[in-house]
Parts: sequence; structure tokens; C-alpha cells
Amino acid sequence: KVTPTLTTFTPTSGPVGTLVTINGTGLTQTTAVTFNGLAATSFTKVSDSQITATVPTAAATGKIKVTTTGGSVTSATSFTVNPAITSFTPASGPVGTLVTINGTSFTGATSVTFNGKAATSFTVVSDSKVTATVPTGATTGKLQVTTAGGTATSTTNFTVI
Repeated sequence: KVTPTLTTFTPTSGPVGTLVTINGTGLTQTTAVTFNGLAATSFTKVSDSQITATVPTAAATGKIKVTTTGGSVTSATSFTVNPAITSFTPASGPVGTLVTINGTSFTGATSVTFNGKAATSFTVVSDSKVTATVPTGATTGKLQVTTAGGTATSTTNFTVI
């Protein structure tokens, strides 16, 4: 049995669903890949020196661990899970409207903005849901949720009416 090693992984950060390429040795007999203890959605053995793995839903920033029939190895550095916004409702409303923002990796959110204007009131409901109140002075534009893993930006605008 060959004890595995990990040398590098790319990219070093990304949202849930990112395909990560992990390089090392002794990877042919991989039986599991975890991101901060959470099993990868899927993984593929490319060669003895490379595997790819998909960042699972609800993953948090942390080390990557590869388990093989010869043992297990943990990355020296952490993979940073970036937040992502997948949708929000309603799509428009006046100041004071409560907006539900759906996405991934929202745990520990430090701010929510409406076109750059900080919401004075927001609640992290779960890792995949944040609610925020449209602040006074907000204008039509993108929503952003910021966490330690980075800032997620909506693909569409919230319209202030």
C-alpha cells in the first residue's frame, strides 16, 4: 500500500460546486475526498498524481483531506469557500422591504449591501439564506453578501421603487 501525498490544489478558492484539481502521489486508490470534513459531491481519479473533486454544498473554508487504501493525507493550506448568490426575492421594493437572498456559504456574513449601500439590518438564517432590509438611500443595483471567504454579487439588479 502506498501512502498518499498532496502537493498542490487549484484553484485555492471558489464557491460550492467548484471543480478542484488536487495533485500529489499515490492517488489512484482514493476512496474519499473531504473539504473541511465534508465529503466532496464527487471525485474523479485522473491519474496516480491527480484527482479532481467538487466542493460540496454547505462546505466551509478548511483543509482538503484525501483518503486512499494506503492512508490519508491533509493539505497544508486551506481551500477558501467563497459565498455565492443564486437568487433573491422580491426582485424589487421600496426602502424597508425585507429581501430574502439565497445562495451558498453565507455563514458568518459580515455585511449585505444594496448597490453599495450597507443594509443596517440583516440576518443569516442559514448557510444558504440571508434576509436583509433595504436601507434608506439604497438605489437600484446589485446585491452583495460579504463573508470571511469573500464577497458574493448578484447577477441581476434589485430594483428600488
